[in-house]
Amino acid sequence: MIYKIMVVDDDRVSVLMVETALMKRGFNVMTAADGEEAWAAVREAKPDLVISDMLLPKMDGLELCRRIKSDPELPGTRVILMTAVYRQAAFRAEAGASGADGFEEKPLNMEALVAKIEGLLKGG
Repeated sequence: MIYKIMVVDDDRVSVLMVETALMKRGFNVMTAADGEEAWAAVREAKPDLVISDMLLPKMDGLELCRRIKSDPELPGTRVILMTAVYRQAAFRAEAGASGADGFEEKPLNMEALVAKIEGLLKGG
């Protein structure tokens, strides 16, 4: 099975880094640069997993995550939130409260991120 993953970040370098690492491992990768664009694409494409920055234009990653998790048409969609800014424990807790399945700090450790993704998709 080829999993669909959406990468959402307004930082093109971060998107490219994650997109390249995931494509090398055989994932089907889509990208979006802001929360509204991502929400529209997620509703249409129904990816298996969304990796989103928390700080986004138009709609932040927490709101995107809440919408995905509350949409009955997206029951199995996993969400990993990432941030370079929000490093305090409170933000990690807020990410969890929004329904996120994971939380990563930038700069990303790509091996750890891929392992987390594979665990969420293949292991539940």
